[in-house]
Amino acid sequence: MGELETRKFAGIDLGRLAVQFSVYDEAAAQTTEESFPLPEEDREHYIESGLLCVRRYLEANQLGWEDYHGVYFTMEDTSPERREELAALLDEDFKKRHSVKVITHFRAFVEYVFHQEKAVWDRNTLLLDYTGNVLRYILVEQIRPSRQKAYRAELKELDLTEFDIHAGEENQDYHFSRLMKQFLVKNPAHIIFLTGSGFDGGWMKKTLTYLCAGRRVFLGQNLYANGACLLGLGPVQQMEDGLLLMQGPEMVCHTIGVLAQESGKARYIPITSIGREWYNTKGSMDIILDKSQKIEFFYHNSQTNDMVGAVCEIRDLPARPPKTTRIRVEVRFHSQTDGVILLKDLGFGDMFPATGKVTVFPFKLIQ
Repeated sequence: MGELETRKFAGIDLGRLAVQFSVYDEAAAQTTEESFPLPEEDREHYIESGLLCVRRYLEANQLGWEDYHGVYFTMEDTSPERREELAALLDEDFKKRHSVKVITHFRAFVEYVFHQEKAVWDRNTLLLDYTGNVLRYILVEQIRPSRQKAYRAELKELDLTEFDIHAGEENQDYHFSRLMKQFLVKNPAHIIFLTGSGFDGGWMKKTLTYLCAGRRVFLGQNLYANGACLLGLGPVQQMEDGLLLMQGPEMVCHTIGVLAQESGKARYIPITSIGREWYNTKGSMDIILDKSQKIEFFYHNSQTNDMVGAVCEIRDLPARPPKTTRIRVEVRFHSQTDGVILLKDLGFGDMFPATGKVTVFPFKLIQ
């Protein structure tokens, strides 16, 4: 009997200063990490330079994209321009094997946290990303301590100049440790991850002493790449169930769905889920029309728990008896708050053939 095939997933963090490359081996249940600093002259075109570093590494180790079941990218800047630039730089062989999947640093860290053992994410977990003179932080916390627990991940940042903290200065450690004492009173955490070039240089003494008092602290530059490669293991269940609210740029906090009758009671059925970037959020569902040619959609704001309805009328369909028209509903986002719902007539078998007519219903969500 031959050996069972083992799956490996690659995560690539294309940074301006370095590219991080992580691989999760499902059989060994472990992650290996590589880091490739970019020379200063290559940083202007860091996406192209980073990909070149990864290709050289693969060639040197006699590897190719075919050795990975999934390849996932993360970047600090996930604007349409940067995502299009990445897609243009990937060759056709890559695109035949893998889709171009890009996630934010925010989501990469949350994916990393929720793919760990429960002890990591069931209590407050904090990421501190110190880059330049800015401290970005992500706090993952439990917000509904019931049988079906809910969680919130929030991304914010601090300008360290306002706290008299400057990289390389003699009093950097003193001022940073004072900031942490104030910060952790308002943002308590049991597990803290540190990343970013600002933590390099061995300057932390008072800071580490305070952070490590009663807490678990980890320092690493591959956190985002690690989170990206863990996408291959499948979606985070809390995200699928709408129990993980992601409050940060690019993230969708609404679900779009319909009401269905079950045992005489109306039940909300979401077509999309929360917790992902708008460009990675989509969903589809088939609906059978009754007597009406109208469908009412409901937009549920997970932050405020508000729900708003909107009615779409499908015009110019052939006359058919009730429950003989099947509509394929597809939701696409164009931004965090805007998009379209596409409704395609599929008919109902040979007796009521499909017209293929598509109704376009725009939507705009209120944050």
